[in-house]
Parts: sequence; C-alpha cells; structure tokens
Amino acid sequence: MNSVDCEFLVIGGGVIGLSIARKISSTSPKTILIEKNSFLGEESSSRNSGVIHAGFYYPLDSLKSKLCNLGNKLLYKYCKDRNIFCKNTKKLLVTKNSEDLELFDRYKKNAESVGGDKLRILEKSEIKQIEPEIETNYALLSPESGIFDVHSYMNSLEKEILDNGGLISVNTELKSVEIKNNQFFCAVNTKGEDFLLKAKKIIFCVGLQTEHIGQLFLDETVKGLKKHRYTKGHYFKLSGPSPFKHLIYPIPSKFGLGIHSGLDIDGSTRFGPDTFFVEDVNYKFERNLHEKFILSIAEYWPNIKNRNISEDYVGIRPKIQTENQLFADFEILSEELHGIENLLILQGIESPGLTCSLALSELIFNSFINK
Repeated sequence: MNSVDCEFLVIGGGVIGLSIARKISSTSPKTILIEKNSFLGEESSSRNSGVIHAGFYYPLDSLKSKLCNLGNKLLYKYCKDRNIFCKNTKKLLVTKNSEDLELFDRYKKNAESVGGDKLRILEKSEIKQIEPEIETNYALLSPESGIFDVHSYMNSLEKEILDNGGLISVNTELKSVEIKNNQFFCAVNTKGEDFLLKAKKIIFCVGLQTEHIGQLFLDETVKGLKKHRYTKGHYFKLSGPSPFKHLIYPIPSKFGLGIHSGLDIDGSTRFGPDTFFVEDVNYKFERNLHEKFILSIAEYWPNIKNRNISEDYVGIRPKIQTENQLFADFEILSEELHGIENLLILQGIESPGLTCSLALSELIFNSFINK
C-alpha cells in the first residue's frame, strides 16, 4: 500500500477545515486536507443562509460570542482584501410584543460588553422609513450584519492552502486510525484506491459525522464525543424582486434563529430555515411546508400572501444541544478531554460557524498548534 507522510492532517473539507488548513499550511507546508465528498464544502458549509452574523445572541463567556465578534471583523476584511462579494446589509430583529424589549436590552448589553455591534432599538415609525413593507412594532437594528459569497470564500481558502504548499484530496474517505510510535497511521480510500497517510497531528472537522469518529480508532477509546442531532432546515425562494434591503429576523426560538428573510448575492430573497429534527442525513424537502412558511413570514410581512415562494434547498446543522439545554457552545476536544495526544476534534460547530471560521482557525493555531 502506498503511503504519504505529513505533519498535519485535517479531516473534513468544509469551511472550518479549509480555514484551519489555510492557517496551519501558512507555517507548515506539510499539511494535508482530505474530504470524503466530490466537492469541498458540499454539506453544511454550502447549505446555509450565507450571513455574516454579529454575535449578540450568545452568552458572553461562550466561544460562539467571542469568535463571532472577532470573526465578523476578520471575514469582512478577508472578503474585501480579496474582492470576494460581501455586503453590509444590516439586520432587523423584529417583534410585535413589548415584552421582547427586555431581550433587546440584553442583546445590546452583550454587544457593548465585547465592543461589538452598536445595536439600536427602533419603533414602528422608524422601521417604516427603512422597510415600508414590514409590519411590526419594534426592531433591533444590527449595523454589522451582512451577507457574502460563501462559495468564492471557500475557493479562496482552497487556493491559499495549495499556494502554501499544502495538499487537498477530495473523494477521500478515512477508514481507520491506528496510533504507533506517536504517529497516526490513517487508512484512506481515494476513488477506490487504498492509501496510508502517516501524520503527526490530526484535526477532525467533520461536522455531521463527528459522533462516529470513535469508530475509526483501532485499540483506542475516544472520550467526550456527543450525540449530534441532525437539524434539517428548509429554504424557500421568493419570486420576483426583493421587498427588503435588510435581513429580517424574528425573535429566535430555543433551537434556531427562526424563519428569516435573507438576501442572496444576486439580490433575490429567500426564507428559512425552519427547525426539523431528523434521524439521518438527507436533503429532501419534507412535505406540506409551504403553508407553514407563509404563516410564519406573514407575522412580519403580510404581503407574502400576494407573492409566490418555491422550494429552494435544504441544509442540516450538527447540533449537540439536548432537549433540556437552553444553549450549547462550540466544543474543541483536546487531549485533556478525549485522552489522545496530538488529536483535536471539533464538535457542535453549527451557526454561527461560518462567521467564526477565520477566528476559530486563529484560536486553533495559537492555542493548540503553535503553543
């Protein structure tokens, strides 16, 4: 069996794996990234809202809060420096209930505490001036929220890895991992051909497949892995011109940010995602969702009843939040948690993972790689 040696092996070619491999390969060209699918970023990374979040939703001491606030700034800069489409559309979080103003105040304090987004509460007259078709009583304006071209971003990360001297292999599935003499012996299959990758350090960024990592290790027990809840989210596309200039979000639910109005890079509007727990990974539309979406959107945009929406796409988020938890953070499992030296596992990397990707790669590099 042919074998290849490397310093770092990054497993998973979504936006998180790409951003980490880019950062590591900038100082260590002997970096290899493998991806089991035919294309990079084929799963959660390309099936989302494409939003640059501002990070005010999350508890202040969480990784989601810290990384999203930094990641927002890094991502805008990265895109602008490389002429990747990004647009600071701003976001309105809307409600008809005065009781939600307490939540708005908490979000404002969150943002102020970390030196982040300068949030502002708007009343009905101000909202009508900037979004005439929205029917709501209050809104929280997020000036730093926006959208960007996710695919061009991933293409840029890929190019930088290759320019740094790193290697990327798609259609490459990891079959098993054996540890011998402080080295990882990774059996992989690439387009039907078996290879052995020998790596000094491994980083797993495999999203939806994270809970199954333990099954790959021969004669080792990987501790700390959690059951992932496959959380399907559907998106519908609006026919015709967009009625909005801003991103429009409802009050978040326990397990998601709600069916919001997003803007695509071509200027069109899409709505989603909903929250639909499933047992397996499939990207088929569930039945009888059209009316559910219409009713949800009509809460803030009654004119939806005079427009047409059609099925667009489906994404699945790898949630580790249980039914009894109000919040679950990103988790970085190092030796102290799983018991294996030179192994990192990322789990529960869902929204706002896209926004956090560059900040997360900096954290991984500075805290675990370059220490």
